[in-house]
Amino acid sequence: MQFGSPQSPPGQTPGISLLIRTFNSAGTLPQVLARLALQPGDELIVVDSGSADDTLAIAAPYHARILMAPPPFNYSKSLNLGFRAAQNSWVLVLSSHCVPWSENLVDCFRQAIPQFSPAVAVAYGDCSLVESPPAAAPTVLFADKTASAAQSRLVYGGNSLALYRHACWEAQPFDETLPTAEDVAWRLRVLAGGALVARVPQARVLYRNQAPLRQMFRKGWHEYRLAAELTGAPAMTFFQLVVDLGSLLKKWGTAKMPAATLIRQSAHALGVYLSPKFTRQNKRPESPE
Repeated sequence: MQFGSPQSPPGQTPGISLLIRTFNSAGTLPQVLARLALQPGDELIVVDSGSADDTLAIAAPYHARILMAPPPFNYSKSLNLGFRAAQNSWVLVLSSHCVPWSENLVDCFRQAIPQFSPAVAVAYGDCSLVESPPAAAPTVLFADKTASAAQSRLVYGGNSLALYRHACWEAQPFDETLPTAEDVAWRLRVLAGGALVARVPQARVLYRNQAPLRQMFRKGWHEYRLAAELTGAPAMTFFQLVVDLGSLLKKWGTAKMPAATLIRQSAHALGVYLSPKFTRQNKRPESPE
């Protein structure tokens, strides 16, 4: 299934700048870096927000270019810092708690680039909670501002795994006034300008956030607030909460998801559910970290 009008630009695919934001990421960063296979012309950029663990020592052997983000923490500021340093025309944003599950994750995106028209501003991969095989078929999906809600859900993703056209970021840097949901705000702006958004289903990572439960709860809380402000997203109902928690229990019960992920994602879902019930509708939240 495709939306939009992809074309194959001539010439070789460019190198990719891999951008990873870190903060006390020693629990997952070794697995992330060990499963990456960069090619000549690629580069690795790590933007750290003041880690007190072994994060920087773990990154050093991989010849990463390490940048220090000044406090206070802000997703958009960290991203903009990394994008300014990137030297390639494509920048792959990968969370430090997202472990590559596809073989040759970076090459999955590299091989998809020839299918992109010049209108493609960003391409998302698949961020999964379960250890299931990624899509086998090299099918790339596309959506624009006219896409239906169902089509959009198939294509849209977030900055856990997203390949950006550097020139599009230069025209539209991330909004540093937003504490989170910077990816949603950016996508809305470029779609309004006529851009296409792509999805590369065969590029998959496992979401293994190891943040404290309080932080996961606040993450869900703030993400809902910004989603409601930016897109008018409705509040989660109690029935939807029960369904989500039941789905998480099922994934854990089939041994495809660790118990720690079950607990943290449950805290995140509770944050999403409770946020509209206790937060004033028009009050923008402070930074979640």
